[in-house]
Amino acid sequence: MLWNTESVPTDDSTVERISRDLGCAGVAEDARTVVVRAEAVLGYQYDRKVLTVAALRLLTRRSRGSRSSLERAAACDAFAMDPEAVAEAEAALAATLQSPADETDIRALRRTVITFQELLAAVEAGRSCAPYRPGSDLVGLDPALARLLEQPFDELDADALERHLERLEADLEMARLGVELYALLEGESGSVDDESG
Repeated sequence: MLWNTESVPTDDSTVERISRDLGCAGVAEDARTVVVRAEAVLGYQYDRKVLTVAALRLLTRRSRGSRSSLERAAACDAFAMDPEAVAEAEAALAATLQSPADETDIRALRRTVITFQELLAAVEAGRSCAPYRPGSDLVGLDPALARLLEQPFDELDADALERHLERLEADLEMARLGVELYALLEGESGSVDDESG
């Protein structure tokens, strides 16, 4: 299902306050975006507070910036919410989004990102040999990246490694979030219009 891009009134203070109070301030902006789009897609059948907790749970489960998933019971207790209503809103919200990639694919991408981060750090530090990473054979690596890594270590281009690393990090985030949620948060599926002008 594609997100409806029609303008929806927002009460940012609710999302920001709940995000902050639940220790999720780092994803407050993303939560606001998800809540606005969820209201556009699902209508106003869910209370904004309930929808905010549902969005925060979805984001903390899928996002790389989260330390751990937000506990539904604790969040509901903090705001005297019905856990069943939050669970229903979570299910409705998740049904409007593509699922994240398989955990095996996410782990493989994460290992590749870590390997490229270490390679880039070694190249930038002027080391003469690659860091040893047991089990980092990079099976299934994009052929262009594999060719890049076939070069002698001292000939690796830091700028090329950095460009590939940025793309790999974006791929990893897309795998974690799911394509639709990633596109929504990156503003690629029709950003929320700023009607203030």
